[in-house]
Amino acid sequence: MQLFRLILVIATTLAVVARYLQEQHRLSVVKRLPGPQARAYYERTRERSERFLAVLAVILTALAIGAVVYTVVKGR
Repeated sequence: MQLFRLILVIATTLAVVARYLQEQHRLSVVKRLPGPQARAYYERTRERSERFLAVLAVILTALAIGAVVYTVVKGR
């Protein structure tokens, strides 16, 4: 169980670092583009990120519900 927790912490840390680097890249691209193109690029990439985060939230919610159900069933 300790190994699973360690893997989970490492995976979460890597995900946070990846999102940070992705945002840094997005902002560097926005700085180089002229106004209207920069706004269009930023909006397009933010929409994609928001869709991804919504899908991720649904998946994590399903996993959490599954874990609760498993715990309740196993506890009987």
